[in-house]
Amino acid sequence: MILRANLPKLREVGGRSARVLDAGGWYRPFNLATHVIDLNPYESRRVDDALDPEDDERFTADTWIVQDVCNSPWPFPDKTFDFVVCSHLLEDVRDPITVCRELCRVGKAGYIETPSRIREIFSKEKHFFAKYLLGNFPEIGFHHHRWFVEIEGTHLRFTAKTAALPANRRYYITRGDIGRNLTEQESGLGFSGMEDLRSGKRLSTTARIIRRFGTRRSPD
Repeated sequence: MILRANLPKLREVGGRSARVLDAGGWYRPFNLATHVIDLNPYESRRVDDALDPEDDERFTADTWIVQDVCNSPWPFPDKTFDFVVCSHLLEDVRDPITVCRELCRVGKAGYIETPSRIREIFSKEKHFFAKYLLGNFPEIGFHHHRWFVEIEGTHLRFTAKTAALPANRRYYITRGDIGRNLTEQESGLGFSGMEDLRSGKRLSTTARIIRRFGTRRSPD
């Protein structure tokens, strides 16, 4: 996933930058990156699922670094890269603080994207409680993600996801609560250290939904 509204700007900045790092780029590579660091090897990359399939790959097997991104330091000197990209990785890894520290160390500027907090507490399933009563508990957010990610000023805040999320009705939101699915802008969180790619409207909409529905108990 990538916020489509942000992709043209991301391609513009990536295309004009001489050295670009894609951190955790195996699942959906950023073709304009000149370097990639990921635990999975170059040969197994998901070519057909690139973020920017219209662009030719700038990285090669020689510039694809196989390494656990939670292990530091990464094998690059300080400020090696003009731009760094980290899309939908931080919510998955065991140590996002280390990853963020290395992104800041090796990059002069960059773009980070994760699911929004509201997407991680939202169930998009219809007839949520009917399925629940039948013993088929619908997924809330993404069960394999480890962290909620939120923007606080110029910082990112990570809060561990636990089994408490589905255990209390106050902690999650259903499709029935808001009468629709989330929009793409509500579902994603984009954070740039170079130019403001975030949508203030999206962030305020997310906050409004949390305030209004975050403590609802009534079934859909």
